[in-house]
Amino acid sequence: MRILITGFPTMGGSGLIATRLGIQLANKGHDVHFLFYKKPFLLKNYDNFNNITFHQVDRVSHALFSEIGSPFTIQSAAKLASIVKTEKIDIIHSHYAIPHAVSSYLASKISAVKSIVTTHGSDVHTLGHDHRYREIIALALRNTTTTTSVSKYLALETENAFKLPSKSVKVIYDFIDPEEFKPTTSQRSLTIVQASNFRPIKQVPLLIEIFAKVVQNYPEWKLNLIGNGPEWPISKRRARELKIKDSVNFLGVQKNIPEQFSNASIIASTSENESFGLTIAEGMACETPVWAPRIGGIPEVCIDGQNGYLWEINDFDDAIEKLCKLMDNEKLRQNFGRNGRNRVQKYFSTELIVNQYEKLYEEIVDPEKIAVSDAIKSN
Repeated sequence: MRILITGFPTMGGSGLIATRLGIQLANKGHDVHFLFYKKPFLLKNYDNFNNITFHQVDRVSHALFSEIGSPFTIQSAAKLASIVKTEKIDIIHSHYAIPHAVSSYLASKISAVKSIVTTHGSDVHTLGHDHRYREIIALALRNTTTTTSVSKYLALETENAFKLPSKSVKVIYDFIDPEEFKPTTSQRSLTIVQASNFRPIKQVPLLIEIFAKVVQNYPEWKLNLIGNGPEWPISKRRARELKIKDSVNFLGVQKNIPEQFSNASIIASTSENESFGLTIAEGMACETPVWAPRIGGIPEVCIDGQNGYLWEINDFDDAIEKLCKLMDNEKLRQNFGRNGRNRVQKYFSTELIVNQYEKLYEEIVDPEKIAVSDAIKSN
């Protein structure tokens, strides 16, 4: 099958999943084409793959665009349509609704290609509620062949935000490679780790404040913060104000995430919203227990009391109590960690999720073939 994947070339979130998915599909023998405005990090060695082709959006400048910027959505749609025609693409898979759903919608009108849009989170629960985007995205999603979301929570949010028919959005979870994310040491440091952008929705200063309340009773513990973003200086200042700067490590962007998660004793989140909780699942695959709020898609990933502890989003006493339970009990952390890895392998492994996407593509591109195959299996 010839598959065209488009989205943002980011190192995390939707861009990471889109790139990983394409690479896995190429490994299974499909002819995979990527369209991004720049080459993602994971495709730096894409020339080593015979069946991966990278395309770049043609950002044509013009004097008329000097004040408003070049129209990326139109340029992306034109490039998509061109690739579909020249490469005989069977299906476009767009990751993140804004603006990629609109680009693939326009491309499908030009080329009649089938298309999938996967919503990932803030394209729905934040931008999807903005009236300046909502109606045009709703039009695109109503006219795409299939829409998927990365959790049951986000599927319902997508249907509600864009007034789509009930149960019309399919759920295909994000995936984790258990061979990349795995436990690598029996001697873990007494460390709590969070990996996220330093954006307001991630509430990193809140995590620092909660840690400040417990670290006085656990002076040997450290808090490692991975990532960067606009609230980096605010967070560093908060650690200084609370006089815990020596117990908080600001590590910036890291490439050795599996090692960081495997070495930690607890993986944490204080996010106000998570559509899935990719770093939580990655930590679980490393047998690291979870401490996170009971919001969004997190309860679909982490089962409270089995893989870690979930706390009520505005109940900080509950959050502190459950964090201390984990810090107090190494055996509990180990049990939660083993349960977490088992859950990832059962429900979120690369092979399982990629196979689900592959089957969905086949259902869209050649539904008669799938119907015959299912009939044979039933007999």
